Amino acid sequence: MAELAVAAPIDADHDYPLVGETLGLWRLVRGLGRGGMGEVYEAEYDYLHLLSLRYPAGSREVIRHELTALGRLEQARLASEMLGTQLPAEARFAIKVCNARSGTAGHRRFLQEAEMAQRLGDHPYIVTVHAVNVGGLPVGSELGKFDFERGRFRDIAFMVMDLAARDYDHTRLTLPEAVHIVRCIATALDHAHSHGIIHRDLKPENILGTVQHPLLTDFGIAKELDHTQGLTRTGQIIGTLDYMSPEQATDAKRVDHRSDIYSLGVVLYEFATQGGLPYFHKTDRESCLAAIRSEKTDPRWPREHVPGFPPSLERVALKAMAHRMEDRYQAMSELITDLDRYSRGEWVPWWGRVRVLNFWRYVRRCYPRVIWGSATLLTLTALALLALWAKPYLDGDRRALTQQLDEVERVVRQIEAGTTSQPDRKARDQFEQVDEALRHLSTRYPDLVQRWRLLGRRLLAGSRLDAHFAGSGVEAADGRAAKEQFELAAGVETPLWTLGDDGLTMSDEAKLEFGPFGTGSAFIFLHLRTGERFRCEVEEHAGPVHHRTRWRVFNHALQLTTQEDEKEAVILHQDPLPPGEQLTELRLWLEVRGDQINSWGWPRASTTMVHRPLRGLAPDASARVRLILPRGSVLMRIAILPTKWPMR
Repeated sequence: MAELAVAAPIDADHDYPLVGETLGLWRLVRGLGRGGMGEVYEAEYDYLHLLSLRYPAGSREVIRHELTALGRLEQARLASEMLGTQLPAEARFAIKVCNARSGTAGHRRFLQEAEMAQRLGDHPYIVTVHAVNVGGLPVGSELGKFDFERGRFRDIAFMVMDLAARDYDHTRLTLPEAVHIVRCIATALDHAHSHGIIHRDLKPENILGTVQHPLLTDFGIAKELDHTQGLTRTGQIIGTLDYMSPEQATDAKRVDHRSDIYSLGVVLYEFATQGGLPYFHKTDRESCLAAIRSEKTDPRWPREHVPGFPPSLERVALKAMAHRMEDRYQAMSELITDLDRYSRGEWVPWWGRVRVLNFWRYVRRCYPRVIWGSATLLTLTALALLALWAKPYLDGDRRALTQQLDEVERVVRQIEAGTTSQPDRKARDQFEQVDEALRHLSTRYPDLVQRWRLLGRRLLAGSRLDAHFAGSGVEAADGRAAKEQFELAAGVETPLWTLGDDGLTMSDEAKLEFGPFGTGSAFIFLHLRTGERFRCEVEEHAGPVHHRTRWRVFNHALQLTTQEDEKEAVILHQDPLPPGEQLTELRLWLEVRGDQINSWGWPRASTTMVHRPLRGLAPDASARVRLILPRGSVLMRIAILPTKWPMR
């Protein structure tokens, strides 16, 4: 079933000279349209001509007159009996008559179309060609075995096809209808491509039939894929402009089956958008041709015609219409697969179907305000980020503080690595400068304040004092180093002691303060000879003092007391010292933690141990140690550590 390349219904003014004439077995009833190579007529079986052929030429007119009295159904029955084959009375055909002279390019092209159409055979979605006349009886007709009089039109070339008309308006199709029609035509083209034939003139006018059963027709400019020489000249443009592929619009010699895929993509585009075309905005032929040929000019996307157009179907159409042949579907079967995915409601991904560059051009074309707004926003954001990035380099105070904090961090790393136990005087002075500066600039540089606090915690966690002044194996150089470390930790510039073989001897009463050390815990060890007025206190370093633990020598006894807030001090332990001696050798350990106090004491040979769950330092508080050494006291070792560790 099928129709021809029907241009339009005939008007009464059209001149179809063969109407009423008989060509072989068929009588031409009326003209249907004209094409580039000929005219198309509606035809029916000429029963009068067939039935009168058995009689002598002189009596045929009489026989025809008698047969005219019979109805057409009776004529069809008699003709079928006579010929031994069924000839339906209602059968209608479309006959395409070549108007080109024999031997011309038009005549050869017509014969090529007829030959290709017959080669395609009986496909359900391709117009069936029943017979082809190249001069003489129609070839392929089921009536070819009968000897008919050729008449005066015996040398005319024509094709006989099923008559089909399009009964739908392609600008009013629903999406499912459009997809169904295109899928059917894709199977027809896939069949043609498998036989080495490309159509080259796909357009809605060449898709006939019904929505349920569309038909492909008009292989008038079709081409065989394996022909290197033929009717097409290099540089020649053949086809309908709106549906041409870029290579077809440049040189018809270059086309292959992917050009049909492009054209069918345009048909899908037009059907799905109810009449829209990808380059409809190009009004004249040359600008339209230039747009199709240029890779920099993209077609309008379907959503520009129909807001809310399904993205999956849009991707199918855009891939089929890709400018470069390599970016399109490489076979009709691939296009059919994606159409089936869409019909089943499956997602058709964008990758491999829409290039990023094409999407960018679409956005730039349709949403210029978004592009310019985004560009402006990105520029402002970049400038803001640049300003933030450059701020430290433009702010002298910040740059100086950052350098000082870098130096503080270097010292902290040395302490954490164990290469030094605490900051030296220069570092301490620098710490005080940084602290003073950040106290005034805390709101201006909150990030630097935060960094300073983190370094402070690390410093507290790593700083320690462990000075060994006397004892077996201690050399003079070690003693001097311990003395310098002790004086640095105490912050004393004019010492009140001398270093001897026994240890550090107090030449006058010394009131010393050490700290801060640790966070939430502290460990103190003392080895000394001392007497009345000796005192060692541990309390919280900053803020209100909530806890104080004290070792002291009082009334010739060693006392351990603790005091919370403003309450009265509680004696945890008291141990009388040996009588008759002014100085007593003591070894004292004191560990103060958040929830307990641990202590050990040795006055000479006696041993005292205290372990009580008492309130110690707050979890985030550091320890400050106060030490009072009476005149004549000898300090042999002192250790103040962030936490308890094995003593040497």
